Amino acid sequence: MGSQISAQSSKSSEKTSEQLEAICGLNCGDCQFYRNNCLGCLRQKGIMFWGRCPIFRCCVYEKGLESCAVCSQFLCQKFLDQITTSIGL
Repeated sequence: MGSQISAQSSKSSEKTSEQLEAICGLNCGDCQFYRNNCLGCLRQKGIMFWGRCPIFRCCVYEKGLESCAVCSQFLCQKFLDQITTSIGL
């Protein structure tokens, strides 16, 4: 019985982690704005507190993909520019 609870708890944690992963692959849970000004790009459909996310628009609306990781042009300049800005490099 204890192993069933442990397995269920583990699956619940995995689901939470997946929900916090942004289209670009960043973990929203690590962001200082998550829950204060932002619920993540998936829930906000790319309309962030700072404006419209160009990565979300490109990936979801223009290419119909669920993640940048499956894009044939992954690590394109648009992605690199936005990620660099997002993480403050």
